[in-house]
Amino acid sequence: LLFYRMGDFFELFFDDARTAAQVLDIALTTRGEHLGAPIPMCGVPVHAAEGYLARLIKAGCRVAIAEQVETPEEARKRGGSKTLVARDIVRFVTAGTLTEEALLEPRRANVLAAVCDVRGVIGVAACDISTGRMELEECAADQMGAALARLGASEIVAADSWESAPVDCVPRPNRSFSSDEGEARLKALHGVSTLDGFGQFSRAMLAAAGGLIAYLDHVGRGSLPLLLPPVVREAGTHMAMDEATRASLEILTSSGGTRRGSLVEAIDRCVTGAGARLLAEDLSAPLTDARTINRRLELVSWLHDDPLLRGDIRGVLRALPDVGRALGRVVAGRGSPRDLGQLRDGLSEARRLHDLLAARADRPEPMAALLPSLTGHGALTDLYARALVPAPPTERAQGGYIAEGHDAGLDELRRVSGNARRAIAALEAKYRDETGIAALKIRHNGVLGYFIEVPAKHADRLMAPETGFTHRQTMAGAVRFNALALHEEASRIAESGGHSLAAEEAHFEDLVGHAVRAKEAIAATAAALARIDVTAGQAERAAEGGWALPRVVDEACLEITGGRHPVVEAALAVKGDRFVANDCYLNTPRPARAEPVEAPLRSAHPSTGSGRAGEGGVGTSRLWLVGGPNMGGKSTFLRQNALIVLLAQAGGFVPA
Repeated sequence: LLFYRMGDFFELFFDDARTAAQVLDIALTTRGEHLGAPIPMCGVPVHAAEGYLARLIKAGCRVAIAEQVETPEEARKRGGSKTLVARDIVRFVTAGTLTEEALLEPRRANVLAAVCDVRGVIGVAACDISTGRMELEECAADQMGAALARLGASEIVAADSWESAPVDCVPRPNRSFSSDEGEARLKALHGVSTLDGFGQFSRAMLAAAGGLIAYLDHVGRGSLPLLLPPVVREAGTHMAMDEATRASLEILTSSGGTRRGSLVEAIDRCVTGAGARLLAEDLSAPLTDARTINRRLELVSWLHDDPLLRGDIRGVLRALPDVGRALGRVVAGRGSPRDLGQLRDGLSEARRLHDLLAARADRPEPMAALLPSLTGHGALTDLYARALVPAPPTERAQGGYIAEGHDAGLDELRRVSGNARRAIAALEAKYRDETGIAALKIRHNGVLGYFIEVPAKHADRLMAPETGFTHRQTMAGAVRFNALALHEEASRIAESGGHSLAAEEAHFEDLVGHAVRAKEAIAATAAALARIDVTAGQAERAAEGGWALPRVVDEACLEITGGRHPVVEAALAVKGDRFVANDCYLNTPRPARAEPVEAPLRSAHPSTGSGRAGEGGVGTSRLWLVGGPNMGGKSTFLRQNALIVLLAQAGGFVPA
């Protein structure tokens, strides 16, 4: 759909208008004719466009935005007074390329993926441009579905000539998926002559990266978003789960397609959006290396055992803005003064959190490893504290976001503008006295500028030439005039205001430049904050539910005593009911005290190859057959044990 900028509106025509009117439930009208038929048209206000875009994207639409690329003055200089202002498509808005707050879910990552086939090897490149995270992997053709299911991408791009491309992908020219082109694009993006410092990349990975970056370059019209150095996801480092398994376990969404009733809803106690997104990533890709898992568990255990420290940490985190997404907008050229303010506030709070944690001599090594990422931004935060007002606005068109005292020249321009505005207020009082019209007002709009307005019944008093008023416009109930003194003061405001806005814009670009140059360090801080939030949230959930610290070992065994299904238990707790705990032992001796397994309704019992469950207390088995009547809890028992394993390998305590 083409959003065509016309003044304060984005307008759509022909079939685009019909589609948008239906999706947005707005009026469909007509303007002019084409081939003898009226042209369908609808429009949305520019100031409210983000909300409408969100609804269109959710409905599966893709939007091209055509903006004015010159001012009316520049158009007149180019071709005369009747020349149309030039417009061009400045951006495509698609499901996987969103950065605006209004278009994103705070607690859900927005992933764009590119996938390709290089001689039978599948390359996958994925990024979330709202935070800059990028990862590459390769897999066998029969594992492509599992890889894409893990990512949960909002949009997938693939070569247009690939017959086995994923369903509903966006087709792109085959030449985009070249490993040589991908390598060149990555080098250019990060300003390096070799990629060795980032890891080892296969040809399939590089080809997918090339397709991804080429697509981002296309939708951004030559302007790339924030993309951090790519992380290689090595085969075998994460638990493999196909799409059917993920759906059955309802990890991120329930069978109804929403977060409600899912595993993540049952355990998410994060207080930041970034933490919630990282938790979802952890649950989607549980680890397989026992050492890495136990490092995560060591952190969670430390905070679990210290509720006062945990509360202090969560108090600091709760006040944090979304640093990663603010940085993403700033680097992509879509940032606002408010985003710079969020970087200032978030990085300052990160320093406060660092000091809180650094004071603890008992901090474990994994926490000590995170601390350096929380500091190092003193010069940037000091600059932003001096340059920005305490609460910068979202829009910068009206100015007012550079703090007084940061620029003496800007302060003087504001003083002149303020004096002129006070002079206009004095003129209004003077004109009322001179004319005797108490209802006389001096107003302003974008077309006429400043003007004098009186009720129509008093207009004759100002029409005479000797009054010094010049007629400008007649309305239904009012008449508008100008006067020489008003024109002079308005000119002062326009001149000083224009210079003031230009000065603020220059400061804004300078402040953005500082953030761009520090983007990788800021992103590392955002990542550390998210990891600490996940850790504290996991500890909070464990303390809340009486969960246990799992012991993860490099052996093929499973020993669960008193296990509960986390989602079912949470649902029962709302009703005041209790989940009946039960045990599961695979390839490990069953304790002599163990009773036969009891599913939630006490009706599903295992049979094992080593005899009846619980008999003798020493048998081991790699397989249990669970039998029982319909609705007896068999599937609950199976899923419960799978979820406990998943939670443990994601680095959290478990309901057992």
